[in-house]
Amino acid sequence: MNVKDTYLKKLREEKVLVDLYTDSYGESYYGFIIDFNEEYLVLKKFTVESLFDGVSVLRRDDITRINWGGNDIESTFKLIYKKDYELEIKHINLESMETIVKSVSKDFNHITVYVQDIDSNICLIGQVEDLDDETLILDSFGTRATLDRKHIMIAMENITRIDAGGIYEKNLQILFDRKAQS
Repeated sequence: MNVKDTYLKKLREEKVLVDLYTDSYGESYYGFIIDFNEEYLVLKKFTVESLFDGVSVLRRDDITRINWGGNDIESTFKLIYKKDYELEIKHINLESMETIVKSVSKDFNHITVYVQDIDSNICLIGQVEDLDDETLILDSFGTRATLDRKHIMIAMENITRIDAGGIYEKNLQILFDRKAQS
């Protein structure tokens, strides 16, 4: 086992809070590594305010560095609610992007899709309408302001990250559910 995999395994098993960076996209995430394979890594995310913010599945090639330890990370860890720390995340099938989308969609009933290589500012939030190994059809949620729904076709090869269960996504889904009931 190489050094990277050895440490990823150690961080996962010891449930160490990490600060993970994808410098190409100018982002970092606090969280706990809950699974990984050669191609993907699953992170149970927390905000800088120590609030649970769902899960992210990232391509390992996009991860440029991982920090752990130090005052900032340790202080963040001390503020995380025990129930959020202990929250179990169902297994996400990391075999391919198709299996990831299926697993995450099934467990959370919504996904957030990122196509950061095309535009790092775009994320598409919604429910999976259909998919195969090449294409995803997403019944997307519009913004909180518009509460609009539309379908979007996305090439699986362009997906760089999948999120679900985050604060914003859950609140958006609640708004759409309430809109549908009225």
